Amino acid sequence: MMNIKTDKQVEEKIAIEEDFKGIMVKFLGFLSDKENDVISRRFSLNNPKSTKETLDSIGKTYSITRERVRQIENSVLNKILRFASNPSMKIVQKIAVNILKENGGICEDEILISKIISKVDGLKESDVNFIRLSLVVCKEIKKQEKNQFNRAFWKLYNISIIDFKETVKSIKKTMNKEKQLITVRDLVKDIPEADADMIESSLYIDWIFCQKEEGWGITSWRHINPRSIKDKIILVFKNIGKKLHFSEVANHVLDDFNSHKIVTRQAIHNELIRHDEFALIGRGEYGLKEWGMVAGTVSDVIIQVLKEHNGPMQRRAIIEAVQKKRDIRETTISLNLQKYPFFER
Repeated sequence: MMNIKTDKQVEEKIAIEEDFKGIMVKFLGFLSDKENDVISRRFSLNNPKSTKETLDSIGKTYSITRERVRQIENSVLNKILRFASNPSMKIVQKIAVNILKENGGICEDEILISKIISKVDGLKESDVNFIRLSLVVCKEIKKQEKNQFNRAFWKLYNISIIDFKETVKSIKKTMNKEKQLITVRDLVKDIPEADADMIESSLYIDWIFCQKEEGWGITSWRHINPRSIKDKIILVFKNIGKKLHFSEVANHVLDDFNSHKIVTRQAIHNELIRHDEFALIGRGEYGLKEWGMVAGTVSDVIIQVLKEHNGPMQRRAIIEAVQKKRDIRETTISLNLQKYPFFER
């Protein structure tokens, strides 16, 4: 579905005989000035990188209500529908339908447009909003606008929004149960009742999901999107997977901390000191206590080992127990045993 194809699998592009943007511009030339302006602004036809204008914004230009603007827009769409027998428009619409079928009947807006452009020879990035306009009048598909829950996406008419929402609900339930990043393959395995392709498409549509290198998770998870300096430090340690010097921790946090507030090295150092999740393991090096790392000097670690054993231990046993808790050289452990009088042979 979203997989990268090998050279042998890449499909040949379908060619359209006419300039697609030119076809649409030619049609718009038959509209009244007001109709042309309304539809151009509603679909950002004059600037593919800008967002479409609202009904209210356009209505103020003409001193008319937003409902009147909507009526003008619908009137233009009905006219385009009569024009939709154009072969090039039919090709674009048919490809869109096929892409949706391959993706569980739904597809995020930008992904769908990108796939269409990749499959049709003659389409360009500057044509994106003309492509959207042509898809709006396709009877087999429907666009769902962006809202607080999901990105804009397209669906086949026979696909129920309820099915989509149930799929999203199942994904959330599975992720919250796992509480860790999960691959699409594992999601499909854990939700056998849902369509596999719809599962993957839904991940790109609902705002709650976010993709990391290791898999998918939920945006509200602190270990996915850290909200504080402490969260970010924990994420740094878990990503690196080993003890780090304070300077290394600070560099990682400062290089990748998405926050509007100013973060200083001193603030990072304060977080390492104040929170029990972190262990100072000597010479400015820190780690996570959940790794079994013990805070303090080498002698502190030896003392803890002896206390846990609750009795005398042979030198070799002490060294092995200490090294399980922290990566310390054998000679360093031996020197500490000889150096301090509170260790009796």
